[in-house]
Amino acid sequence: MYAVVHLPEFALQAALRGAPELRREAVALVDPDRSPPRVCAVTPPAREHGVAEGLTPTEAMARCEGVRIRHRSAARESEASDAVLQCAFGFSPHIEASGPGLLTLDLRGLSELSGSGTDVLNAWAGRLRTVLEALDLDARIGVGSTPDIARHAARATAAVRVVEGTEAFVAGLPVSALEPSTHVAEILGRWGVRTVGELRALGQAEVTERLGLEALGLFAAASATAVRPLRLARPVERFEEGFEFGEPVETLEPVLFLLRRFTDSLCLRLDPSGLVARAVTLRLRLESGQSHERLLRVPEPTRRPEILLRMLHTHLETLRTDTAVCAVALSVDPGRPPQRQFGLFESVLRDPHQFQETLARLSALLGAERVGSPARLPGHRRDSFRLVPPDFEEAPSSGPPRPELLRPVPWRRLRPEPEAAVEVKGPDDVPMSVRCAVVNGRLRVSVGPWKSSGNWWEPGAWSREDWDAQASSGAVVRLTREAGRWHVAGLLD
Repeated sequence: MYAVVHLPEFALQAALRGAPELRREAVALVDPDRSPPRVCAVTPPAREHGVAEGLTPTEAMARCEGVRIRHRSAARESEASDAVLQCAFGFSPHIEASGPGLLTLDLRGLSELSGSGTDVLNAWAGRLRTVLEALDLDARIGVGSTPDIARHAARATAAVRVVEGTEAFVAGLPVSALEPSTHVAEILGRWGVRTVGELRALGQAEVTERLGLEALGLFAAASATAVRPLRLARPVERFEEGFEFGEPVETLEPVLFLLRRFTDSLCLRLDPSGLVARAVTLRLRLESGQSHERLLRVPEPTRRPEILLRMLHTHLETLRTDTAVCAVALSVDPGRPPQRQFGLFESVLRDPHQFQETLARLSALLGAERVGSPARLPGHRRDSFRLVPPDFEEAPSSGPPRPELLRPVPWRRLRPEPEAAVEVKGPDDVPMSVRCAVVNGRLRVSVGPWKSSGNWWEPGAWSREDWDAQASSGAVVRLTREAGRWHVAGLLD
């Protein structure tokens, strides 16, 4: 058995994806590659107002004042073709891309359909049609014993059709279903041949003698038993959705409405291949001609659309653009789901997506440069660090426990370091007493100094010396002198 997925008016459907409400309005699709540009497809409301294929945009607007003009886009058609192929791959691995908006599926080897009847085939095709409807595509599906029979059934139905009586079905088809040339169609019309059954009754040899080799192709297309090999295709791992607004938008709601559709569609396309989203890239084209692009890493790769939408919403809440948005596009970086073997007592983030959202909101409030994990900068200057995005996967382990002699001294750092008045003595400026908010009094012992310096080759050169001292009260403090000023850097607990 074979199944064929037919998307009528494929170019128009691809152009209107993301805005299915436009199908109920008068819309004319214009091919800009033709000279002059002409209408190549119209919606039923536009046809009712006299708009037809072949008209120029000016002629179309003259016949229907409220007609909407949309340009045909090869990129949008490629996106739609990829989406259909990726979703159909979840129903059968043997697929042929037979043409624009036309897929042929070989159903052999599918366990759920083996030895099944018409009801099972109808239910299977209905599920496939429902998935394609979720992609804003109106599909017609035919199931038959050969690829050509399935193709005829798909084009002869408005939803799903499973052909049972093959001979009777083929005989009842109009001759136009065989797609004869205009010249041959006129001749058959003058002969009074209207159906395939009437054509076959004339005999293949007799018709071929009069019409030439094209007649052989017509009889081959009308065969109820001929099976041709399929040119199998594999879906590409390219997941992208986009839409151009008819008028620039200045509010967030229309963009979020489209992104909600995009995330649902992309996750639906990821599912048949068992892939997940590792990152998403948001692109906005502005009315000024500039563009905004942002790569958002997914903390835990997923194909849950609500998580991706929440990330995008958080980013857009903090985004300000100079002009309105003309187009929006969203692409996904696919990957395999991570496989981890956690330890018995290993703790992990319960919800990494919620944690990432919290970080994003903090970055919006405080600034991205003030949120993250501290990473030391090269050099010996104290508190010299920068903030980097948290990475729990590559975080260094604590390692085995250290011996007692190698463990660091339990200093309690003071931030900010309180300023102190220190009395010194001798050529080495040994601290003798200290007065500050932390400790006051004479110093029993002062050990040091430990000097450090850096960046002496730059204008920001620094020099620092540290002393460890014990006050008469017994408190042990670390004193620091830098640029002639004393501070208490810490206390020994």
